[in-house]
Parts: sequence; C-alpha cells; structure tokens
Amino acid sequence: MKKIVLIIISLFVILVGWLFYLSLTNNDEFNLNRYMLLKKDDVVINQPIYLSYDLAYYGNGKPILKDIRFIKKDGSFLDEDDDQLSITFYIDEKAATSASADGVILEEEARQLKLLDHYTPVENYEVTTKNLNIVAKLIIKNENYSNNITAMQIDYELLGKEKTKQFLISGLIKE
Repeated sequence: MKKIVLIIISLFVILVGWLFYLSLTNNDEFNLNRYMLLKKDDVVINQPIYLSYDLAYYGNGKPILKDIRFIKKDGSFLDEDDDQLSITFYIDEKAATSASADGVILEEEARQLKLLDHYTPVENYEVTTKNLNIVAKLIIKNENYSNNITAMQIDYELLGKEKTKQFLISGLIKE
C-alpha cells in the first residue's frame, strides 16, 4: 500500500513540475509600445541616424536576445549588405534614447550626449527588466531609398527554447 501511495505522490509531483515548466515557457510576450519614424527632412545620406523602439516584456524568466532584424515588404529580411540601407541594433540600457523624445538623433548629437556609451550589442543580451529600449543605428545609403520595411523581428531564447516575435511597423520614414 505504501508503494502505491509513494508512486501516486511521485507522479503528482512530476505532473505539477511539468505543468509549472509549461506555464513558464508559454507565458512570455514582448510588446512594442512606441517607436520613432524619420521625417523626410531628417534623412541625411550616408550619415548614421539613431531610432528608438520602446518595448515591454511580460513574462516569467529572463529571455536572451539572439537577433533583431527588419522585414521588407516582400517578406525577406534586410541584409547587412543591402545597397540602400545599413542597420545595426543595440540595447540602450539607460533608456536615454527613448522613442518618446522628439525627433531622431544624429551621430554627432549621440556622441555629445554620450549616448553611445550606454549601447550594448543585441546578441546574447539577457533581458532583466520589464522595459527595453532598442536603438537602431541606421545609415541610408541611397537618396532614392524606398520605405520598404514593414516589420521588426526579435529572435530570443527562453529556458533553452528558441522563440520569435514580430511587430508590424509603418516603415522607417514618415510618409
């Protein structure tokens, strides 16, 4: 009789542990709260411009960011060697480049304000706070750039499981 009770208790503990693990891995979400758009007048060819994307993370655990990419209108990802646009993503740990600020930030202004000191590469960044400020260093290489970005994708890992979240955006330049 004791063996049966012990087996039932063991199975119960395993079941509860498995359900707890499932709740941890399935209860996570990134939300895009605000983001900046360039005005056509702000576009300067071949000069770095910094745009901010304010996100919030709701969930259990601490996700590890692997990559952030833009998705073009045709569904393909923006390549690093794109002939019209170059982009590098960072995490602004001090949230000094918030999307609630007016206008975009040019390279010279970012240096003067010492914003670049707070930028951390995205790859393998562990999210430890609810609010997350992503900064895109954008270089438009071609004055005939077509506003062909429709979404942002975040690839991350949570409890050893690879996950992806996409956000629809209205491009990079305010039409």
